[in-house]
Amino acid sequence: MNEDLFDGCLHHSQLPGRLAAALCRLAQGASLREVELRLEAFGSVRLHRQGQDWQIALAPDAASLRKTGDARAPATGVDDAVRAAEARPGDERAIGASAPSQGPDCVCVLDAGRETGELRLGWPQPPDEAELEIWRAFLSRCAKLVRRCEFQRWSEQRLGRALWLVGSSQPLLEMEQFIERTSHSRLPVVLSGEPGTEKAMLAAAIHGYGPLRERAFVEINCAEPLGTPEQWFQRARGGTLFLSGIDQLAPALQAQLPQFMHSHLAQWLGGAQMADVRIIAASTADLAQLVQEGAFSAALFMELDFLSLVIPPLRQRPEDIAPLVRAILLRHGFEAQEKISHTLIATCQAHRWPENLFELERVIARLAVMSNGGPIGQADILQHTPWVAGQLRVPACSLRQDQTRDIDEQAPELPAAERWVRCAVAGDAGALKSLHDGLRRALLYLGEHYMQSITLGQLAAQAHVSPSHLTYLFRSELGIAFKPFLQCIRVHKAKEILSGNVRKRITEVAGSVGFADLSHFEKSFRRIVGCSAREFRRSG
Repeated sequence: MNEDLFDGCLHHSQLPGRLAAALCRLAQGASLREVELRLEAFGSVRLHRQGQDWQIALAPDAASLRKTGDARAPATGVDDAVRAAEARPGDERAIGASAPSQGPDCVCVLDAGRETGELRLGWPQPPDEAELEIWRAFLSRCAKLVRRCEFQRWSEQRLGRALWLVGSSQPLLEMEQFIERTSHSRLPVVLSGEPGTEKAMLAAAIHGYGPLRERAFVEINCAEPLGTPEQWFQRARGGTLFLSGIDQLAPALQAQLPQFMHSHLAQWLGGAQMADVRIIAASTADLAQLVQEGAFSAALFMELDFLSLVIPPLRQRPEDIAPLVRAILLRHGFEAQEKISHTLIATCQAHRWPENLFELERVIARLAVMSNGGPIGQADILQHTPWVAGQLRVPACSLRQDQTRDIDEQAPELPAAERWVRCAVAGDAGALKSLHDGLRRALLYLGEHYMQSITLGQLAAQAHVSPSHLTYLFRSELGIAFKPFLQCIRVHKAKEILSGNVRKRITEVAGSVGFADLSHFEKSFRRIVGCSAREFRRSG
């Protein structure tokens, strides 16, 4: 039941109805006469038992309920009550906070130690501790949901778009705890993570959850910044300066930033006039590693690295996939229940998502548009997003004959890295632009020199990064190590040769793509393609 609260994307106006539905389900199995939940800024929900049925009332404040005792949503059963509550958005006028006492009849709703509401429970007889613990757990999740709705409403008003943290996985809840704790501090924050993770959203949430929410929130794209550091700090005075992609900030600008920053380490004594600007920096690279390589200012990094968070990639949060898919479908105007299938969710949970939420958004939106009505199934995935398909297969008779060869050669037998293999072999720098600059240079070099004997050190020199950092980039952004990726490129080229030249000997093919040993080529080909080179040529 608690997970239902976080299922998909909820508009803040729907919060009272969602809470009423959750309360009704939870109260159904409890020996309660009455339940009333009051939330600061969102109104109140009241449930009153009549026989075996519940009546629900939503109100802008608790006082009106106590005066009138009016149950404005009569219902004949729990399902009817839930539908009635979910169909009717609540009034969003603020409630005056009271000072409730903790006990079996009244439990506080706490947010970072601050009372933001109360839950009143009407017990016919004293409850046991186990029953109370269930309600405390519900309130803990309820408080998080309220914060998400408050952040959504703030982002709509201040940023012009509704931002929403979706999911209930343990990594996401830990990120949310980080936001809650750091939002009330003025110390700098460093957010790092793979491309496509929620760095910008978390930066906005740290600002929007805290006391600076009504102050300026200024985002600077460090790859192509507009204006000067002095102008950035002036615009953000009293609020937050978000430096997005700080790992791509030019060295000259890195050197200028300290002129306007207050040094928490007393590295410099200037910048006092800008001391009221909080800095949040985001990076796709390991800043500490860049400092070691001389590619980032050590003094600047030490000033920024007070509060830091590494955002886990989507592949480490499979529990969040289903609610994220629902939220994406709703955002693009589709009915989630009409499009989602078990196959779609299982496929998405198995994919590594090297571009994380950005890739998930594009994939789900594409499938929703291109599928022919009804739930998105195997054939849709294999036809329109084959790199996501993993090991999915569909009977050939379920596809048009002209689709079968393309699908067989793309998704089922090739690894998730195949997409990047194709880009590297084609020398498509534009398609690789979402990757780290060093990794992009490495892939373009491999695509051109795959037949040569290449060591990690040689490749790192061509990519202008250290070998250890290049290893990290392969693992974090592609989900595969350097050597297996090189084998994928060589096998990809071997397939092209085998498809176009039926007379060339297998030994010659292996040598022409960089395999010095025929046995190694055969094993690699079978592992990646799923059949031997000879079988592949016969099937073509």
